[in-house]
Amino acid sequence: MLKSIISGLILSTIMVTPNTPKIDVNIINNAVKTHIQKVISLEIDYSEALKKLGFNKGEYKNAQLDNRNAILRFQSEHNLIVDGSIGRQTKSAMRKRMLESAYKYTDTVTNPPSNKHWITVNKTKRILTLYKGKDVIKKYPIAQGKDSGLTPEGKFTIVRKTINPSWNYKEKSAKGGAPDNPLGKRWIGISYGGGGMYGIHGNNAPYSIGTNVSLGCIRMINADVEELFEIIQINIPIWIGTDIKLKDWGVNQESYLKTAQ
Repeated sequence: MLKSIISGLILSTIMVTPNTPKIDVNIINNAVKTHIQKVISLEIDYSEALKKLGFNKGEYKNAQLDNRNAILRFQSEHNLIVDGSIGRQTKSAMRKRMLESAYKYTDTVTNPPSNKHWITVNKTKRILTLYKGKDVIKKYPIAQGKDSGLTPEGKFTIVRKTINPSWNYKEKSAKGGAPDNPLGKRWIGISYGGGGMYGIHGNNAPYSIGTNVSLGCIRMINADVEELFEIIQINIPIWIGTDIKLKDWGVNQESYLKTAQ
């Protein structure tokens, strides 16, 4: 439509201007179309864009991993499916975001369980959202159960917070705070299973974030879970479900691409 409007305007101008020299209108229109197509297909430097938007924290001092974390954070911020890759939707969302002078979250909550902090985990999009009442405080990318049924669904509470948790699984173990500990340095226990079976935690496999890989727990980027740990309190609600289930509960986490103008 943009092409036809501009071409039509040029054609109209040429036709109504008095004493216009003879011009090949087709040449001009074709030139306009070519220029517009170049603008439309213009590629941006996504790595630089993510830095300018503040998503690249440089925490690992590894360009590839830091850039992937930036993509994960951008995707969660905009309610896109979190996978760590720059696909068509992520590119479109980034272009829109770069053109906006201001940004606000696209979530709508009709009946929050608390006017204080509470959490949702969107299993469809792999996003953990921290709310305060109806307002979004922060969104984080996660990893979750490798099978859909492993990460429990329902309305639970946070019942435990542990710094440097130890890890034991079958015949394997790791000391709290050790670099090889799969839980990282923070454990946020969920009431389902008593607080020690299922939880939100860090990781020792940073490329796992944005995937379905765990035995049911919710993994986060280490810096992100440490930040969340400091904000939340024991006994706050946590709702875990698919995108459809969260909508049934009154939490609509609409994609930025569907709501942005």
